[in-house]
Amino acid sequence: MTDTYTLSIRVDSSEFAGEFYLLGEGYNTGEEVLKHVATDHILAMKHRPHVAEYLLETLSGGENVSESKYNQADPDISCGLHFDVDHQGFRFWVDDYGVEIGSQPTKSELRSIAEDLPS
Repeated sequence: MTDTYTLSIRVDSSEFAGEFYLLGEGYNTGEEVLKHVATDHILAMKHRPHVAEYLLETLSGGENVSESKYNQADPDISCGLHFDVDHQGFRFWVDDYGVEIGSQPTKSELRSIAEDLPS
């Protein structure tokens, strides 16, 4: 049986407010999802001058799934990522635990945060 995860990504800015969803395989802990999936999205968003660039790249890449498919999933782990663009903040959550991430995180900082998540 393959480990599955869901990841909701919420983006809030003066340009855009919305949510999209990812469904994937291979990870069954918040640590793994943050290290191997969410980190890529955080770094991509951090390096884009406009929200639209990040959204266009991500959504045209076909990673996302519909909200109904997301809601029907029965994942081993469910996580979320929130980008507050105007206040330059990132937040990652898994189950009932959330962690605030600074506005300019590095890959190594994100890996460290992932390792500190409760199992």
